Formats: sequence, structure tokens, C-alpha cells
Amino acid sequence: MIRQLLFLLILLTTFFQSYSQGERLTIRVLDGETNLVLPYCYVTTEIMKSGEVSLFTTDENGEAEVEFPGKMAVNINFLGYRSLSDTIHDFTGQKTYQLLSDPYNLEQVVITGQNKPVSIDNSIYSIKLIGKRTIEQKASNNLAELLDDELNIQINNDPSLGSSVKLQGIAGENVKILIDGVPVIGRLDGNIDLSQINLNEVDHVEIVEGPMSVIYGSNALAGVINIITKENRRSKLMTGLESYYESVGVYNINGNVNFNTGSHGLGFNFGRNFFGGYSLDPNSRSKQWKPKEQYNGRAQYIFTKNKIKTKFKSDVFRERLLDRNNPSAPYFDKGNDTWFHTFRLNNSLHNNLRIDASSNVNLLLSYSYYNREKIRYLKDLTTLERLLSPNPGDHDTTAFNAFIVRGSYNYDHPKNKISIQTGLDLNHETAFGKRILNTRENMGDYAVFLSAKWKVNEVFTLQPSVRASYNTKYDAPLTPSLNLKYARQDHSLRLSYARGFRAPSLKELYLYFYDSNHQIEGNEDLKAENSHNLNLVVDTKYRMLGRDIAWQISGFYNKIFDKITLVNIDAENSLHYRNENVGEFQSVGGSIKFEFKPIDKIDVGLGFSEIGRKDNLYEDEPFIFTTNGNANLSLKMLNNTATLSLFYKYLGPYPYYIYNENDQIDISYIDDYHNMDITLNKKFFNYKLSVSTGVKNLFNNIAIAGSGGQQGTAHSDASSSLVGWGRSYFVSLKYNFQTD
Repeated sequence: MIRQLLFLLILLTTFFQSYSQGERLTIRVLDGETNLVLPYCYVTTEIMKSGEVSLFTTDENGEAEVEFPGKMAVNINFLGYRSLSDTIHDFTGQKTYQLLSDPYNLEQVVITGQNKPVSIDNSIYSIKLIGKRTIEQKASNNLAELLDDELNIQINNDPSLGSSVKLQGIAGENVKILIDGVPVIGRLDGNIDLSQINLNEVDHVEIVEGPMSVIYGSNALAGVINIITKENRRSKLMTGLESYYESVGVYNINGNVNFNTGSHGLGFNFGRNFFGGYSLDPNSRSKQWKPKEQYNGRAQYIFTKNKIKTKFKSDVFRERLLDRNNPSAPYFDKGNDTWFHTFRLNNSLHNNLRIDASSNVNLLLSYSYYNREKIRYLKDLTTLERLLSPNPGDHDTTAFNAFIVRGSYNYDHPKNKISIQTGLDLNHETAFGKRILNTRENMGDYAVFLSAKWKVNEVFTLQPSVRASYNTKYDAPLTPSLNLKYARQDHSLRLSYARGFRAPSLKELYLYFYDSNHQIEGNEDLKAENSHNLNLVVDTKYRMLGRDIAWQISGFYNKIFDKITLVNIDAENSLHYRNENVGEFQSVGGSIKFEFKPIDKIDVGLGFSEIGRKDNLYEDEPFIFTTNGNANLSLKMLNNTATLSLFYKYLGPYPYYIYNENDQIDISYIDDYHNMDITLNKKFFNYKLSVSTGVKNLFNNIAIAGSGGQQGTAHSDASSSLVGWGRSYFVSLKYNFQTD
């Protein structure tokens, strides 16, 4: 079957190459100050007569060859430079453009779910982009901090397992986390631990809400978060060093060295993060937020020559987390220390072959490994001696690995109104360890997919897609999706339908996880989840009093069958859970947000959303709604070298399930709360040195209590929610040096 698919790809490549005809125009891009070439710039062209839009990338010589059928508009974007627009009326053979430096310019180009990089406006999907500037202004250390104040996103924290994210009211395994298109493995209780994803080498983050199962397969029912890492494209040598201190006991240091010589690029990154733990009682031995120490490293090699780009990347991560209990009676001279050692290894090889201006082939090979070791010691608090616990149940190691092969052929000719993406996606995951049923289990998911984008006319674009999968444990249905886009001047409407499919993970099926805060059982009788989703997003811009105001109104509806969640199976033990299918789950909601500049130096963003969810735990259950709101403000000062930023988030009462006094399931709520961060960033020495300082969690949120009912959750959420470690103050120093 694989041979047949590859043969089909070759035939398609040969067929579509025949359309590459016409006058060729070379667009050359230079640095406006140094006159050095700028490779890998994004060049967008629009044919004025037909309205057809195409996107190209300049090669290592700063050149992009485009077809010139007549009068066309050109837009050039590159991170760190001002965008440039032009209209070409007559054929000249070559056009040279010079870009002016602008360190605050964001590259509004996205790749998630696309057959090639495209601008946000031209994407068929509605994509939220968190750019480099926003990451810097927030002074975020990890992905959890970065996402925490985003609209329609909720971060749940667990002191031992880490953090998890909800999109559109759907959590855990249904949100797919990617790093450069490669899934992050190693979830426990649906938590990926977003605090283990360091942002030091992240360029930007792309978020797509709604099912992306056609392109990315299982685990993408709620959406995709794709983390795009940095590449050295601008200089021969680039070095950086960053140090971070936070008053709660956080000490981080990160560094990088990147070389770029002609067709070859080599980069190394390294870092150490330390957190001393936090508790409301400073004298308590047990910490609500566990002490931990993290080490991360990366090696990256990029080869670019003519129409070929190859990137190999290897990421290594280690973490030591300590869970100490309070001294035990009667003499309070003994205690337990439980260490959790986490190791991650991610190797990936990306290959891109540009056949011509119309078509390219992408290939991804990836191997990921995750290992979590638990070790418990009995400690004498008077002599500080410790002994390994004699109980075998106090020690275990659980590991997962995953192999991925993904290949696609992409065709997008500027003279035709149809773009095609077809490919295959092969995934194999293995789990092994004492806590895994039978000590070793595996699952394979193998699929082919096809997507065709049709530009019906100047304003309407239609994209049907389909995925056919074979799962080694479950019958996978045909997964279709349909996207419609209407765009005219500054107004656009995106409407989508998608079916989703998610096979239970190996953790949900076979993992038996026990510690002081959890007793979680796998369930090998679980059914697969299936879903339907509708999404509507309307974007528009108005000019009022000489200022542009951008609005976005969106709505969604999800229906998931055989929803998998954690269910409390012991009314007398609130910690004892098992993964169960709880039947039908629905979520519905909408949001409105807008951005504007009241004056040139100020950017303002406001947002409001309502998200409702409904389980079929009992017959008459209505939709339960949660209100979210956010606001952000940034003020540029001192000739644009300093920025004062404010980030605010409101999360309304959040529902969870409890046993009432009659041992029946009832609904209660986690109380609402407000959160605010204030940061100040200043650039020195021609933007080489960046100094950031500010206050996080201004309202001093730690744990938000639940209201009403008895303790003990039926499923889903705990009776209180950890938010943070209270108000803290930070300072960050970052130095970057580069040579041409």
C-alpha cells in the first residue's frame, strides 16, 4: 500500500509540473542598511486581474522566482524588518527590494495545517498567533505562563503531574501539543506538563481551535497548539545569554550559539531552571508547589541549497521534582521524600524539496522518548539520614516512545484556482514499565489524507479534506472536514465543519498511577471518541476617527460521543479514579474581541467569551456556562526602546461534579478570580541587551476554592483549583550578539 501511495505522489508531481509555464520574474530582497541578501523572506503575490494569491520564500541568495502573468501586488515580510508592499505593472525580469530594520515587527506568517507558509489573512483556518514580541513582553518562562491569559484557554495545574490546557471547554488528551509539527508525548491524567516546555528558543506559537484530525490525526479534537522554534537566518554568528530571577525562588539561565555559513547552519542551546517550591506556610515541609530542577539542551543543523532544505534537531530535557510529606506522628521525626525524575528526548528530521514555484514535497521523520521514574526514601529528620523505601509499590518507572513518518505532496499553481495537499501519516507508540498492564503495550495509527482548496471566485474559497486511517486497536472512521472562507477587503468570514476521531491513549488504557495525591487506573475496555464540530469566525476592520479597529466574533459547537474522563469510583476516597466513557459531551460558546491603537504608541486588546458544557450524567442537565474576559495594553516609550505592558484575565465560576449528602452526583463551582501581570521591557546597545522587570499574579491568587456540596469529585476536576504561587516580582536580563 505504501509503495502505491509513493507511486501516486510521483505521478502527481510529474503531472502538475506541466503547468509551470510563463514569464519568470526574479524578486531579490536586501537589507536596507547593509545591502546584504536576506534569505528565507516570505514573498506574497496577488494577480490583480484574477485575485489569485501565492506565497514564495527567498532562497539563500535572497531571491524568489515567481510567475508574472500581468499586473500584480507584492508584499514582503521578514522577522525584524518592516513589511514592504509594491505593485508591479510591467515585466522587468528582476525586481530588487530593500527592507528596513524594525525589531518589533512580527512575522504574521503561519504554517499549521497549511501546505506551505501563508499569511494569517490568507489562511483558510482561523489561527491565533502569539509572536516573539508578545512572548518577550509577557516575560513567560514556559508555555503554561504564556497561554494562561489567552481567551478561550484555561490552564489547570497539578502539583505533581504539571499543567494541562483546555480549548473550547475540552481538556487533556484532546488538545494536541506540537513542537515544529512533532507531537509532545508523555501525558499523565491528560496533563502534558506545559511547564516543561521552555520558551527560550521559541519564535512564535500558533493556535488552531477546533478539530484538526484530518491533518494531525488522533488527539486533535479540541485543537492544535504548534510551537515554532527559532532559526538563525540573519547572521553568520549569533550568541545569546539569558538570566531570570523571580522572588518566589525561581532562578533560570539559558544560552545559545548559532553559526550560519552559506548553505549550512548549526545551533546549540542549553539551559537550567530551578524552583525552590512554594507553600502558604513557609515552615511547612510539604509544598503545594513542588521544588524542581530542570535542564534542557538542543542541537540543530540546517542545510539549504537551491530547492532543498533539510533540518535535523535533537532536544534533551531532564527534570527532578521533589514531593516531601509533613513529619509523621507521634514524634514527628520521620518523613517521606518522593523523587520524580523525568527525561525527554526528541529527534526529528525535516526535509523540504521545492520542485518548482507550484509544488513541493515535505517529509518528516521523528523519534520521541519519555521516561518518568519514581523513587521514595524514608528520611530521619533528626539525623538527615535516608533509606530507600522497602515497599516495592513506592518505586516505578514508566516510559513511552513514538515513531512518526509524515510525508506530503503540495501543489499550488498561481494560474490555477485549485491547491492540493496529499500525503501519508504513520504513527507508532509504545508504553512500558511496571505500571503498564502486561508491562508493555503498543498502538499504531496509519493514515492517508487529501485536501483540495478551490478558489471559487475573488471572494469565496472552499476546502474539502478527508483522512482514511487504520488503527491497530480500534476501527477508525473516515474523517472529513469542510472549510469555507469569504474574504473581501478588510472583512472575512470562516465557516468550518469537521469530524474528529480519538483512540484512547496507552495511558488511559493501561497505566496504573499511584502517588500521595492520585490513584488512577487505566481501563482497557474504553471505547474510542468521535466528535462533530462547527466553527464560525468573522474578522473585520473599521476606520474610526482616523484609527483602525479590528474586530473578531466567533462561535463554536462540539459534540463528542463516548467521552473519556476520570471518574471517582470510591465515594469514600476522593483520590481514587478510573478512566471511563461517560457518554455524550457537548460544548458551545462564543467570543468577541477587538484590537485598536488609540494613539501611535499604545496598543489595546479586549476580549469576552462564554463557554458552556454539558455531560449526560443525568437526564435533565442543562448547559453550564463559564464567563471569560481578558485585556492587554502595551505602551511604547523612549523612542520605541521601552515597552510597558499589562495583561489581565478574568475566569468566571467553573463547574465541577461532587457527591451530595445523598451520594448523588451534583454540580458545584470553582469560584471566579481575576489575574493581572505588569511588565516593563527596555532595550539597550542597539537592541542587543534586553532588560525586563515587573510583577506577576498581582492579585495574589494561589488556590481558588470550590463552593457548595461535599468533598470528593465524581470526575473531571478537583474541589479546588491551584492557580499560582501568589504575587511575585521578577527581573530578566537577555543579551544577543550577532555578526554579519
